[in-house]
Amino acid sequence: MKATNPAAPVGMALPGLVIAVAMIGDTLLYAVLPLYHEEFGLSLVMVGVLLSLNRWIRLLANSGVAAIGERVGPHTLMVAAAIGSVVSTTLYGLVEDATVQMGARILWGISYASLNLATLAYAVSDRANAGKRVGASRAAIGLVQAMSLVGGAWIVLQVGPQQVFLIFGALTLVSLGAALLLPRLPREAVAPGKGFRLPVPHRLEIWGFVMGFSGDGVFLLTLAFLLKDSITSVAAVMATAMLLALRWLVEITTGPLGGWIGDRFGARHVAIANGATLVAGFMLIAVGRDVTGALLVVMTRGMFNTLIPVLVIARGHGSSVLSSQASYSTWRDFGAAVGPLSAPWLFLNVAQGPLYAALAAALGLAVWFCLVRR
Repeated sequence: MKATNPAAPVGMALPGLVIAVAMIGDTLLYAVLPLYHEEFGLSLVMVGVLLSLNRWIRLLANSGVAAIGERVGPHTLMVAAAIGSVVSTTLYGLVEDATVQMGARILWGISYASLNLATLAYAVSDRANAGKRVGASRAAIGLVQAMSLVGGAWIVLQVGPQQVFLIFGALTLVSLGAALLLPRLPREAVAPGKGFRLPVPHRLEIWGFVMGFSGDGVFLLTLAFLLKDSITSVAAVMATAMLLALRWLVEITTGPLGGWIGDRFGARHVAIANGATLVAGFMLIAVGRDVTGALLVVMTRGMFNTLIPVLVIARGHGSSVLSSQASYSTWRDFGAAVGPLSAPWLFLNVAQGPLYAALAAALGLAVWFCLVRR
């Protein structure tokens, strides 16, 4: 496989494998840590801090990682990030110390920002098929995360919550091996004056913030409350893992489908229709149709993860691919960092109907301003 001609979707196999396997520790942490925080020597308050910390780090790191990536290239960025994922995943189960755990989350935040941007660089090296290639990598991520959640929950029940991260740390070495096998891409020209800065938000960045706050923040944090009556016959960690796995399983199909439709009919038009469906999902939850609404939200989130990167790289603004994607990712991470901090207070103090109706209205306005309006 040559870096200059990865035209077939199969060319995303290695980049997809790197990021998918690197993520398994972080993904499982959301199912395990809240339930077993005492075994890790953590308070519930610290659990909240740790689970949101990597988003705040990504918020600060995206622009800087893009600047570094333009200098060293996506291959080097992937290898360094894979090493970071091995170290952070192993530390989750190795040390019962809040300071060390915070360090591991900071390392993972930087590693994920690097993996995300480098994977996109490999995907869009064949821009004519960018949608299908992004979709292929999202499908690989979804399959591996769903398997690791259910498998990881089973391992927790067999050997314990800390030991599972030592096992996952060893498994994450697969991502490092795959990263070392990646071909090198030509480095992009580095624009003068770029560095570690908060990017100015354009329309897609505004959409990213609203989507991050509502879809990645409030919705994911309240999903277990919306669907908890549907899964009552298994252990709590397994039930939580199954709920989180549902999101990833949906991306296995909606990722490639969204990429194919976007390449065929135009990513912007498909994103508008997808946005309308997302708003409908939030409105269904607002009127008490929780399961149907949640399924619509999960499905549309999966498609947006494929469609939006295509729109981001197509808009230009005179920026490189890495810088343009970093700008969008920063604002989406901002929304996804604020959302989880706000969700508990909102869910306890605002009734489900008004809360989700307000989120639907905010998303509807964002669809019109950021996607429909030229």
